Amino acid sequence: MRIFATSELSSLAMRIGLAIDRRGSPSEMLLSGIATYARPSSEWVLKWEQPTAAGVERLLQLGVDGILAKHLDAQGLALIERSEIPAVHMTSALNSPRIASVDNDDRAIGQMAADHFVNRGYQHFGYYAQPRDSIDPRIEGFDATLRERGRSCLVAEADPGHPAHTRSSEPSVRKASEALRAWLSGLPKPIAIFCRSDNAALSVAEHCRELSIVVPDEVAILGVDNDVAVCSLADPPLSSVQIAGERMGYVAAELLNELMTQNKNARAIFVQPIRVVDRRSTDAIGAKDLMVARALMLLLDHHSDPDCMHQIITSLPCSRRTFERKFRESTGLSPVQAWLRFRLEEARCLLVKTELAVEEVAERSGFGDILQLQVAFRKAFRQTPTQFRRYAVPAFQVRR
Repeated sequence: MRIFATSELSSLAMRIGLAIDRRGSPSEMLLSGIATYARPSSEWVLKWEQPTAAGVERLLQLGVDGILAKHLDAQGLALIERSEIPAVHMTSALNSPRIASVDNDDRAIGQMAADHFVNRGYQHFGYYAQPRDSIDPRIEGFDATLRERGRSCLVAEADPGHPAHTRSSEPSVRKASEALRAWLSGLPKPIAIFCRSDNAALSVAEHCRELSIVVPDEVAILGVDNDVAVCSLADPPLSSVQIAGERMGYVAAELLNELMTQNKNARAIFVQPIRVVDRRSTDAIGAKDLMVARALMLLLDHHSDPDCMHQIITSLPCSRRTFERKFRESTGLSPVQAWLRFRLEEARCLLVKTELAVEEVAERSGFGDILQLQVAFRKAFRQTPTQFRRYAVPAFQVRR
């Protein structure tokens, strides 16, 4: 393996092989993160091939100094291992002493999904899984978080069954679709269903439509990846856990540079998700108690209004103690805790989607000033708003 001394880097460009499929929003985010890392200098020359053994072979023939790969097959990985060229594989943790990996923290994704649903008063929860995923950290995180808050999860074990996203034969697709329809029909309603991917969520949404199950009033649906093209295909559009795709690409490039310039062993890095992107498929409240449901809706719709909580309390048809008991039974939170979480959700959204100053983010998300936002943010997420923004949008890390 060739190790570059720091003094060499200023005068020697490094050829970096990309064995990554360009299609799809997740790949685009990874590539954006890689570009953000590589862009400030001219020391990296990028070479592109498909993530196949043949693509890796061509990169090796070009004499690349390092490889960044995604969803590479076993033959391609074996070629890299034999070459002893520094490499980082994304979206799959490997048991390889030679190839480093950067992957999603799937358990944290499940935890984020569970919190999102429980905070909105749901009592029934489902997970749409695929039988080939024998060990699934996303369901582990989802189920563990639900159990911590006194809930349980119903798991479907069936292939997505969506013709646009499967290579199965027609009878297999039909059989999987029938199993999914039977599962959806037998679920208690309303229910919140977390799906392993946006494609699986799209399949659930389309089967609900065929069965005249109303989304989100009867079934709320949440996917993973925030693939905008897929989420927009559904009717209604799908909510999704936004993975830190750009951060993954940036971290993978940073790790590859470390492997090429320092004599360090390969290691695995797991990247936390960013947030839940709300669209219409989860635009509902799951609480059966009408008073709690109304309060949750007001907190969601008017979370930035400092008088929001006061308005709810003064309009109660019962004592405040009774209301708070029923609210906690439904959500596992006090009304004040729920209000804080909704304001923090809005703050994270503004930090990711806009370039507003943190002071304005604090104002728009219902915090009295930047200090209140910083204290609440650090307590909830163990980082400041600025640190979160630089994590979620690596371009801020480079620019500022």
